[in-house]
Amino acid sequence: MPVHASTVTPKSKPDARPMRMALGAGGLAAMSALAAGIVMPPSVATLAPVPATAPQAVDGTAAPAGTLQVKRPVKYIQLVAGQTPPPGAQVIAASAPQPITIVTTIAAPRQVQRAAVIIKTTQSGRVVK
Repeated sequence: MPVHASTVTPKSKPDARPMRMALGAGGLAAMSALAAGIVMPPSVATLAPVPATAPQAVDGTAAPAGTLQVKRPVKYIQLVAGQTPPPGAQVIAASAPQPITIVTTIAAPRQVQRAAVIIKTTQSGRVVK
């Protein structure tokens, strides 16, 4: 029996709506992540404290375990006539020589320039001499 074109029903196409929804949701998520990365202020990075291993004593020998040296900054103040220094403060006379800092500049070693090495090859990669 011959089949006529009028009796054949066309195949139904798959529904595209679920895939469109998935692609749309993925696009919104990607755009949201990009916008958050651009707009969000940078966070402050914190470093983990480093444990002190074998602290050195003032005289150069190893300090006992459990001790830690803290170098406190020195604060200089100038006393007005008639003022007295606080108890335990070290007094430096105004006529004492000022500490100096010596800066030594060391030149960097000269850079050696190398000649360029050119390797000629064919299109297949074989080296041509």
